[in-house]
Amino acid sequence: MAGNATRPERNRQAHAMFWKFVGALGLAAILSLGSLWVHPATSEQAQYGNTGSPAENWRPRIVAGWPAPFIADIPTISVPRQIGLEDEFRPGAFLGTFSFWLLAVIAIRRARRRVHR
Repeated sequence: MAGNATRPERNRQAHAMFWKFVGALGLAAILSLGSLWVHPATSEQAQYGNTGSPAENWRPRIVAGWPAPFIADIPTISVPRQIGLEDEFRPGAFLGTFSFWLLAVIAIRRARRRVHR
């Protein structure tokens, strides 16, 4: 009963909940960064080169991250058709990806807790 817990007991419970949440944040960050190996298909186009006809130079842009791609290839300043540190970082998409993984981690932890009761 949380209402009847002593002050040290409540502090211990709050401390444990804090570290569980920090662990969930860390795991969500690892999963978000791990999703960089996923290169989903996109309808975005970028100009890779300027020789030949314009139709030959516009190709699908390489993006990385899942479920929301948060890194996009910039062919003019980076190695073309490769994702690297110099490419475009999209903070809103990263926040969406991070939030997705954080909710997934929290949901899995709650489901595991219900199963093991």
